[in-house]
Amino acid sequence: MSDIVVKYNRLNKFARKEVNDFMDFLLSKQKIPKTSFLSNYKSKILNVSVWSENDLRIFDENQESFNQWRVPEW
Repeated sequence: MSDIVVKYNRLNKFARKEVNDFMDFLLSKQKIPKTSFLSNYKSKILNVSVWSENDLRIFDENQESFNQWRVPEW
């Protein structure tokens, strides 16, 4: 997949438009309804975790503890 990205990035503006138009043409030939893509995306995005202030408090406490830590002198 990364080789496709590298090749695409090397194309000039006109060639990129041609590639995009061709991909749109190929996608239009498929029988997959567009709504299924959106519903899959919506279901995936709803599964993303959300952190509350209480969940994040531990990071603040750890930062305070870390800032109080003293390195021993030699």
